[in-house]
Amino acid sequence: MKLENKVAFVIGGTSGIGEATAKKFAQEGAKVVIGGRSEDDGKRIVEEIKKENNEATYLHTDTTDAEEIKNVVKKIIELYGTIDILYNGAGIHDSYKTVLDTDESEYDKIMAVNVKGPYLAAKAVLPHFIEKGRGTIINVGSQGSFVAGPGGSTYVTSKHALEGFTKQLANDFGSKGIKSNLLAPGFVVTPMTEGIDDKRLNDIPEQRAGEPEEIASAATFLASDESNYMQGASLVIDGGWNIGR
Repeated sequence: MKLENKVAFVIGGTSGIGEATAKKFAQEGAKVVIGGRSEDDGKRIVEEIKKENNEATYLHTDTTDAEEIKNVVKKIIELYGTIDILYNGAGIHDSYKTVLDTDESEYDKIMAVNVKGPYLAAKAVLPHFIEKGRGTIINVGSQGSFVAGPGGSTYVTSKHALEGFTKQLANDFGSKGIKSNLLAPGFVVTPMTEGIDDKRLNDIPEQRAGEPEEIASAATFLASDESNYMQGASLVIDGGWNIGR
């Protein structure tokens, strides 16, 4: 029960790593609010969590819409009285396109989801965190937060930006009791990676893709008090792929 009595807002919690994280947080005692745009998946996951006698709620969340994010945060506080953990897990890939293959509208969409979304969500919860003197922000990056190759031009740009944003959050608000860290998964079996024939699998010491539950366990560590002395850090979970770069 590492997250007992804490309220976690899991954005991007309707599939893949986010779904596994929402379920893991609930198993560890958190009251989980699943944010996403798929109502069917959100309600399904809530029911699965409740079957284990844990607490969860789904709220439609478009992370690129500032007013909607503000309203969702307000609703969570009305429901549970507080928010303790913000998990920014919504993200989209660019199918390894170069800058020449990417049109402007696609670039804007990827940056809006992968960078602007975490900015808007953090901006919405920070006043509440500051007021109560504590809070946890987990931004989900990737191998693309550090090196080229795990995505195309826009994806890698967005994930590099997210690492910098996480560091700046820690720099600006760490003294106010707010913990901000980056979770950086490698190649994981999720809907986003389905159908991608990725040669990185041959270069991973583990010789396999990761499972969402493995990343969720690391997210739980970052959300818990066990990681309280971590600030602006990047927790890499990629089976060792990055060490050979």
